[in-house]
Amino acid sequence: MATAETYFDLIAQTHGEYLMNMRLKVLEFVLYAEHLAYTSGGMTYEFRARADYLPAIMEMNDLGSLRNWFIEKIATASHNVSTKANEKSMSVIETAKEYIQNNYSKDISLDEVSQAANISPYYFSKIFKEDTGEGFVEYLTRIRMDKAKELLTTTECSMKEICAMVGYADPNYFSRSFKKNVGVTPTEYKQL
Repeated sequence: MATAETYFDLIAQTHGEYLMNMRLKVLEFVLYAEHLAYTSGGMTYEFRARADYLPAIMEMNDLGSLRNWFIEKIATASHNVSTKANEKSMSVIETAKEYIQNNYSKDISLDEVSQAANISPYYFSKIFKEDTGEGFVEYLTRIRMDKAKELLTTTECSMKEICAMVGYADPNYFSRSFKKNVGVTPTEYKQL
């Protein structure tokens, strides 16, 4: 017949095995999450960065400590990936804006700008709208209209010249687009 002491020893042994299995799973999940963060560019791999993981986990004797350590490590990995994704998006948007600013006088397309930013046209369109609040065409048109307004008030260039300088091949289309976006025709704007 088992004594109370043997029963408690059995519970302690079972609890110890359970705790060890939990330690291993927590470590496994954290290492995998960090691996994903490293491969996605969200974290920079450092050879000794995880040297304290196993000793720290082995010192934990309760599930609450394991849980807190796990949450902290997963939150850090997630934050790093999220931050890196935002930085990358911002870098892509800045590259695209710069490309548009340098090439608005040419016949440029969303495909061309997304290629210059080195991302797919679909993803570019999505993050560009999220960042600027405007679609690509609206943004490009606004840049062109702002430059046209500047040229109309600061130069003596003809409408045809200004039209070409801001990326329009057809002066009639330019005039219609200007009126639609600014509220007056280019000639009326120049006289203001």
